[in-house]
Amino acid sequence: MADFYYQISDLNNKKVASIGTLGIKSKNFKKSLSNTTIDPIQLSKILSNLKKQNINNVIMEASSHGLSQNRLDGLTFNTGIFTNLSQDHLDYHKNKTNYLKAKLYLFEKLIKKDGNIITDEKIPEFKKIKNIASNKNLNLFSLLKKNNNFQFLSHQYEGESQLLEIKYNDSTHKIKLNLIGKVQLKNILMAIIASIKSNINIKDILNVIPKIKSVEGRFERVGKIKNNSKVIIDYAHTPDALKTCLKNIKEQFVGHKIKLVFGCGGNRDQNKRAKMGKIADLFSDKIYLTDDNPRLEQASKIRKDIKKGIKKQKVLEFPNRAKAISEAIKHLKIGEILIVAGKGHEKVQEIGKKKIFFSDKKIILDAIKIKNFTLSNNLKVNIFNELSGKKKLSSKIIFKKARINSKEIKKNDVFFAIKGKKNDGNQFISEAFKKNASIAVVNKIEKEINISRQIKVKNSLKFLTKSSELYRKNIKTKIIAITGSCGKTTLKELLGNSFKQISKVGISPKSYNNKYGVPLSLFNLDQKNNYGVLEIGMDKKGEIDYLSKIVKPDVSVITNINYAHAKNFKNLRQIALAKSEIINNTEVNGSIVLNADDTFFALHKKIANKRKLKILSFGINNQNANIKLISIKKITNKFKVTIMINNFKTYFFISSNFQNHILNILAALTVMSVFLDISKLNKNIFMSFKTPNGRGDITKIKINNKNLNLIDESYNSNPLSLKSAILNFDKIKIDNGKKYLLLGDMLELGKHSKKLHQSIGKIINNTKIDKIFVKGSKILFTYNSISKKKKGRVLNKNSQIIDLIKNHLNNNDYLMVKASNATGFNKIINNFKGSK
Repeated sequence: MADFYYQISDLNNKKVASIGTLGIKSKNFKKSLSNTTIDPIQLSKILSNLKKQNINNVIMEASSHGLSQNRLDGLTFNTGIFTNLSQDHLDYHKNKTNYLKAKLYLFEKLIKKDGNIITDEKIPEFKKIKNIASNKNLNLFSLLKKNNNFQFLSHQYEGESQLLEIKYNDSTHKIKLNLIGKVQLKNILMAIIASIKSNINIKDILNVIPKIKSVEGRFERVGKIKNNSKVIIDYAHTPDALKTCLKNIKEQFVGHKIKLVFGCGGNRDQNKRAKMGKIADLFSDKIYLTDDNPRLEQASKIRKDIKKGIKKQKVLEFPNRAKAISEAIKHLKIGEILIVAGKGHEKVQEIGKKKIFFSDKKIILDAIKIKNFTLSNNLKVNIFNELSGKKKLSSKIIFKKARINSKEIKKNDVFFAIKGKKNDGNQFISEAFKKNASIAVVNKIEKEINISRQIKVKNSLKFLTKSSELYRKNIKTKIIAITGSCGKTTLKELLGNSFKQISKVGISPKSYNNKYGVPLSLFNLDQKNNYGVLEIGMDKKGEIDYLSKIVKPDVSVITNINYAHAKNFKNLRQIALAKSEIINNTEVNGSIVLNADDTFFALHKKIANKRKLKILSFGINNQNANIKLISIKKITNKFKVTIMINNFKTYFFISSNFQNHILNILAALTVMSVFLDISKLNKNIFMSFKTPNGRGDITKIKINNKNLNLIDESYNSNPLSLKSAILNFDKIKIDNGKKYLLLGDMLELGKHSKKLHQSIGKIINNTKIDKIFVKGSKILFTYNSISKKKKGRVLNKNSQIIDLIKNHLNNNDYLMVKASNATGFNKIINNFKGSK
């Protein structure tokens, strides 16, 4: 905390110095000290020297030893800060009562009249500190006290950084703290209050917070390892400090294994050794037990005392601390975290009566240098080498895209030879290498091809999935995953198009939303992408659970719930519950975006609340939605859509007033609001978006000297998307010509099929669409339920579809085509549009 206070003052050009554990520190002067609080004669000389340099602000650490020995007597302080009290120095103080008494001496005797005390009202010692403040007429400031004009509002992690929201007086401020460890919040907030009391303007304080660096040896990230593992040094040498350290790292880096190098000092409080062993056992995944500062004690006895508290784990014991650190780093796998605890900033190790030079930091940096020599700069290569076991690829090998279709291979792509029910990718290894694939992941080696470029695994799909899962855990990209009954692909494309105008983004291609497409899309994201947008589909219960566990979205979206892939479900509620599986796998402290107009909004909101996720909603009809439609107005060739974002009104321009497009715009804004200030977005950000092929795009085609307007909805069809498409089609105003509708079957509706197809007839009857043509056995239920005047005819062959378009439509007519993909309509329509 003292160093943070010093950094804030220094960054604001205050003439300041700090004296404490790290020695004497000022802008132009640094010197190590033998003790945190030095003797009064030496201290007097130092203060006199600082005064001569016109340094009028001194921040001091007051140790319990120094206070109990009256080393600070004769000084008075403007502000005293009490952070906490843990088990330490009991070899000197004998018990915690004496230890606390020594600490409180600062506040009882050494704070000037009308001075300040800063502390935390959550600590057990708060009541005693409050009484001292009252008796001595001192101003008391605590972190959570509402009447101190300073409040902490919210916190969330962002990789190795932390995002804070604080309130001072009536202003709310957002801060990025580039520090590891939630415990740092308390220290930084106390430092901010202390700085305010030092007459530094709050805006000036907050402006420099992102520049604050970790204190040497305190939650300090050291070096950079190419496989994204991390090494953190911390001074934790007490049970409470070690527990705080391990819990903080576990909380900030969820799902990452934590390894620990530690020991205990000799000739100090022996009672804490087994306690620290127990804490290490509970909160770390692997223990490297070593020596700290044995001093005059037998080092093996100290380690034996520690091991009494370790019951679960097998301990790796290294008397040589340098060896322990080096071995731990050598065996660090992708994304794992190593904490080297106990000595922190110290530059000596005390063994017997000798004090020898020893720096944890230097040993760590040397070990990282050796480790990086064997690693690739490409995280994906490191993942392959780790997962494939003995087979090691060159660290210089080039990876581009992962592919499962040999026809799509380009130079330096990776080919996954997946064995499916119909096709075996292993039969296309040769073709992949002819197209200059970098490597192939195979089930069986093709001996006639370069064996060194083939990785043999038991199951190529599982290897791809595991690789994608590990890649996901180790990239900073914010992942947005979209599921729902319809609109997934269009929303994904809309978000991708919007994000790319302001940032780096990657999206899944086409409708890559199954067990092949999801891991492929995830693995193909660029590590430099700020955002990744993926869609997740399902055919039955459990599939979204499986896929979203791989993806682990930061933000999950459920667009809507309706009958799609309904053959495996009894009712809509079952579909809604299957879609909700994505909620359970959204990252801790993540967000869920829900359609407030959807029937199952309340159900999904309830499930999300149980996970304590941030819930954001959008809607047209539900006025309680976070982002809702206020109005839409046509202005020349575009529409001005006015929306309310919580209590803030704004507007954007969009190209269409179709309801599903408006809902997608609202959903996209809701997602973007998680990361961005929506009020600062360009008002035309959505104008460049083009509807994906086969999902409502309009194409003018010329056939037999006739200009026809083809609305292509042929990629897929379900009751909700068909209803929406019909209503959108009905909205289109035409001067000359007629509106025709060509429908095919809605597939995979199971026992619900007849009823759902029949329900569409009523919708069609209430439109101004002129004639309906159908092809398929299921769509006949729709055809038979429409009015006689709207009936065109039933088509039995694909050739009749072609004939209808070529010979039975007139100039300026509109034809909308909609059917499930498996009906083949999409291929026919693409041929008319000139698509491949």
